[in-house]
Amino acid sequence: MVVRRRKKKKHTFSVKKWDPLFIIFEKHLYDFNYESRELFIKSVVDDYVAHLANQKAVVPPSMRVHFEKTISEEVSDMLVRRLYGCLTVEEFKKKTESTEEILTARKEARKRYQKLAG
Repeated sequence: MVVRRRKKKKHTFSVKKWDPLFIIFEKHLYDFNYESRELFIKSVVDDYVAHLANQKAVVPPSMRVHFEKTISEEVSDMLVRRLYGCLTVEEFKKKTESTEEILTARKEARKRYQKLAG
C-alpha cells in the first residue's frame, strides 16, 4: 500500500505587508500633505509611537529620544528608497499613476546609455 503525504502549504511572510512602521509610512506617503520632509518623518514617527502605546509597549523615558531618532533615520531611509529616481513626492505620484510612460522612458534611457557606452 502506497501512502501519499500531502504537502503542507508554506505560509509566506512579507515584512512589508505586516510591519506597522511600513504600513504607517505608506499611509502617510500616499496621503502626502506635508510642507517638508522633516514634518513627514516626524508625523510617521509620532503615529508609530502612538501605535506602540496602543499595543501597550513601553519605551523607557531615558531611551525615548534615542528610539525616536533611530526610527526617524529608518523612515528617512525608507523614504529615499521609495522615492528613488524622483525629486519630489508629486513626481513620485505621477510616476506610480503612469506606468506606461515609465516603461517608454526606461527604454529610451537604455538606448541612450547603449549609445553612450558604445
